[in-house]
Amino acid sequence: MRDTHFAPCTSEPKSVSDDLRCLYKDQILSDIRLETVSKTFHAHKNVLCAKSPVFAAMLTTNMRENLTGCIQVEDLEDSTIDQFLLFLYTDILEDLQWESAMKLYYAADKYQVQRLKDMCTSFLITGINRRNMGDLLILADKHQDSDLMTAVLKFICWRDKAIFCTDEWESFMETNSVLAMKTMQFYLKNSI
Repeated sequence: MRDTHFAPCTSEPKSVSDDLRCLYKDQILSDIRLETVSKTFHAHKNVLCAKSPVFAAMLTTNMRENLTGCIQVEDLEDSTIDQFLLFLYTDILEDLQWESAMKLYYAADKYQVQRLKDMCTSFLITGINRRNMGDLLILADKHQDSDLMTAVLKFICWRDKAIFCTDEWESFMETNSVLAMKTMQFYLKNSI
């Protein structure tokens, strides 16, 4: 059994967001576990249900996760789960980087946390460049995100030769021929 000793945050919380951060970090009255391959995260059903319809469906029915008090999360890294949970509790993204935004986008889509998905999308679009545009095309295609796809396609179309005449694009065409073909089709339809 887990130690339920109360250990308050060292600094005095100043906002609801700070209070909820402490609730998560100190594991006060947590009633659900999220388990990865290497770590267990303690959380609160009411917070997860309030922020995600997927968690709400899991935790308000007779699904295994509700009955066992444990959600297996084998497709997300520990750092992504921690950032994801902190966002659910505080509605704040801290220290967002390109790779973490890609992973959080996946988590947000999986658990239908639209605000997080929108924030990650905005971050990724503002950071798009020649080297990462292929990753974003794949992400948008995989998650059937038409808004993200359109943003990436427009980025490519505005830079046509600067993109299409690069080694990165040639490599992308070799590994993602169908998506490259769709991109070229979009380009041809919109360049007239």
